[in-house]
Amino acid sequence: MKFRISTTDFLAYFALKVLIAGLVMNLINGFCLAVGILKGVQVLVVDNDRDSRDLYAFLLKDLSANVVTSASVKEALEILSWFTPNILVCEIRFLGESIYTLLNTLNAMEANNQHHIPIIVTSTSTIGTHDQIPDVEFEEYLLKPFNLDKFVSMIRNQVQEDFFASMH
Repeated sequence: MKFRISTTDFLAYFALKVLIAGLVMNLINGFCLAVGILKGVQVLVVDNDRDSRDLYAFLLKDLSANVVTSASVKEALEILSWFTPNILVCEIRFLGESIYTLLNTLNAMEANNQHHIPIIVTSTSTIGTHDQIPDVEFEEYLLKPFNLDKFVSMIRNQVQEDFFASMH
């Protein structure tokens, strides 16, 4: 008897296994992420890799963040017309699109409301990523695949000063 599994089902299964492995690593490392740790934090995730985008959204929503996702720079620019994130998580490489357009829009938003929006850049490339974006200022850089605890800690640390201080 042969079984057939669709690509979509396989990818969903694989993403779930990666998430479970990450959660197990969280427990092994002795740092279990607290539910609600990102309550109220507005996160824009821009990644052309669907599995990465969905994994980040699932994890961050589970920690009570308000997450909006985008598969392209163009779509992210449209989202920014109605959504103001506290932080941006963004893949650095987009086929046929420039991240500079997105970052320039964020800079304009910051100038208008005097509020800095931190950026966490992600990439699968170990070679030349920093050299390719010398003019881009970002707070953190993560090489995929990365530790989910570290990812959440980076988000919390980057928004902590402004966002969490205003909640008290």
